[in-house]
Amino acid sequence: MRLQAATDLVDRALGRYGLRGSGDVELVKYRENYVFKLSRPAGSYAVRVHRTGYRGEDEIRTEMAYLDALAERGLPVPRLVRTLDGELLCSEELEGEDVYVDVLHWVEGASPLGDIASGLDGTSTLAPADFRALGERLGELHLALIDLGRLPGFARGAWNTPGLAGRRPLWGDPRRVDRLAGRDAETLGLALAALERDLADLPGDEQHFGVIHADLTPENVLVSGSGMTLIDFDDFGEGWHLFDLATALFFYTPHPRYEDFRTALFGGYQSVRGVPSGFFAAWDVLLLARATTYLGWAGQRAGDPEADFIADRVAPHVVRMAQDYLRSRAHGHTVEA
Repeated sequence: MRLQAATDLVDRALGRYGLRGSGDVELVKYRENYVFKLSRPAGSYAVRVHRTGYRGEDEIRTEMAYLDALAERGLPVPRLVRTLDGELLCSEELEGEDVYVDVLHWVEGASPLGDIASGLDGTSTLAPADFRALGERLGELHLALIDLGRLPGFARGAWNTPGLAGRRPLWGDPRRVDRLAGRDAETLGLALAALERDLADLPGDEQHFGVIHADLTPENVLVSGSGMTLIDFDDFGEGWHLFDLATALFFYTPHPRYEDFRTALFGGYQSVRGVPSGFFAAWDVLLLARATTYLGWAGQRAGDPEADFIADRVAPHVVRMAQDYLRSRAHGHTVEA
């Protein structure tokens, strides 16, 4: 979809919300979807135009239903705006296809908790207190999601064994990254086979596995005077709760304060949600599983600047993690990243 076409579509869709012509519209992000900001004196909105073929209507409605339910419970997530007809989203036709649009209240005066690059190169100035607070928010989120369970019409993928390390992972085959070759590709293949076996052994009861955010990177946590807001539920689905914590910390595994960050994250989480004995035992398994998903995403998008960044900066780190993981398994114990 061309930018101009997406912009024109937004203008039409805003009429369904009673917002057409009410402010300035600007593009703020394009990755899987277009995200626009509608700026108005009385308050701003995020307007998402969903890329055709990426998420179906049922999947988008599922995401919106959970956002609505979580906001009603007071969780720190963006507040949904309904259409004039009370719908969670609307569709507009473009070149014979239905394109879905949703609108959320903009989180005013907020900025991302951190960024991927500074986590990877160890220059991030975040403190353990930041990760403790994030752990608390994750604990609150998981308690609410456990209570909600599967809402009617649930339609989302699963970050389970096939979705992470099977033949057709949700985010693609990690071995397709074009920078990987020879021994590195072989190492990754062996690690994926080991992960598939280890993931299959993890508990799947509701205390360990259920609906999760699935993409809570530091850039998807907004910080403002009112605290943290968890955004971008575009990839949410079912998975191990520990997978969310692994996502929050993965890009800080090379950081010199990683151990402090992890201790704080776990501590904050446990201060809100009591966890079963052995809950964190699968940390290394899910941390490496999470790491490989970024390679799968990049492998499908060669030439994209973010995919190239992952191929150049993230892939070598993931290969080292895979080497350590295999070495640890050979000695009958797990390894800390």
